[in-house]
Amino acid sequence: MKPTRITRRHTLAMSLAILGMGASVNGIVDSPRLAAQTPEITTIQKGIFRLPPVDSDVKEVVVTAMAMDPRGELLAVAGDDHVIRILNSKTMQIMHVLGNPADIKDGKPGHFDWIRTLDFDDNGSTLSSAGNDGQLILWDRRSDFEVLQEIKSAPALACVCFSPTGKQMAAVGFDSRVFLIGATSHNQPSLKCDCIDLRCCVYRSDSKTLAVAGRNGQLHLFDPVSGDLQHEERLHKARVRDMKFLPNSNVLVSVSEDGEVVQYDTVGHTILSRRKITSGRLFTVAVIDANTIAAAGSDDGIHIVRFSNKNGDLQITRTLVGHVGSISTLIKSNGALISGGYDATIRRWDLPSLQVQQDKVALKDDSVSVPAGDSSAATSR
Repeated sequence: MKPTRITRRHTLAMSLAILGMGASVNGIVDSPRLAAQTPEITTIQKGIFRLPPVDSDVKEVVVTAMAMDPRGELLAVAGDDHVIRILNSKTMQIMHVLGNPADIKDGKPGHFDWIRTLDFDDNGSTLSSAGNDGQLILWDRRSDFEVLQEIKSAPALACVCFSPTGKQMAAVGFDSRVFLIGATSHNQPSLKCDCIDLRCCVYRSDSKTLAVAGRNGQLHLFDPVSGDLQHEERLHKARVRDMKFLPNSNVLVSVSEDGEVVQYDTVGHTILSRRKITSGRLFTVAVIDANTIAAAGSDDGIHIVRFSNKNGDLQITRTLVGHVGSISTLIKSNGALISGGYDATIRRWDLPSLQVQQDKVALKDDSVSVPAGDSSAATSR
């Protein structure tokens, strides 16, 4: 199947038929044929990995985005070399390399600038990628991640996400528009915010609300079917960089460049809790369980934050230290927290060890877990 190419700038704001959305993954077998053709990921030490460059001019690959497939089998990782690597999430073996510069020179699709966002659909059959080059590319897992569809000449995109039903996608970027892309070819609503630099979007698990935020710190809640604005509220004093809903919940957790974590009820329209957890900027948040999240950013530490069921307070229970550089992305899967960042490493932190052995190191040698209240290790790097 040849990829569909869409090159007119306004077409991202319109619906398009996304081939394979909602398709079953039953019977899918990931082909190992590319694995033998790709270099091995470098294991620096237990739980710490480095991506192999695909270009001899590149010494280290900065991690810019990650996504875990819903079955927990594959980890997609994007680097500042504009290449996506599909890894076996357990062995960290590279299974596929997407958008290799040599392939792009031969006319195959791929990105030519930083990839800012990756997301798998709900059944894991389709991976989306987008970024500064204004391309949104859909990769088909059922055919060794060949390109299913391309959207070109869009504005630079910061976040693209699938709805829980897999019938719609939302995309936001460095203007005020919220693009809704559906499985039908018409009648997708047109959404617009008063913020001209949107950085994150996420669907609630019931698919009845789409949350959008960006530079001005204001949260926008939309009905993704009708396009109606449900509510607006200023949550942060600076740019919101990431948001996640707690599992099967109306509660949204947001992180911002103001260093704060905010817990917000999207039905009651109430701020449940707020806390500044770092003097630096926060770039990413991952949900660990219904009461616990991990947040990270420019201070090199991963802060494990627990919500109190009684009074809504936020408590920092641990700070994971090891990265030497900003942390761009966090993923939780298979009992582990996976982080990636500007120090060109991927780190896997064992969650059971953090929860059960509170005073032991999470990773050996240069990566440690610091108890709450002991900031010396976190600030010495």
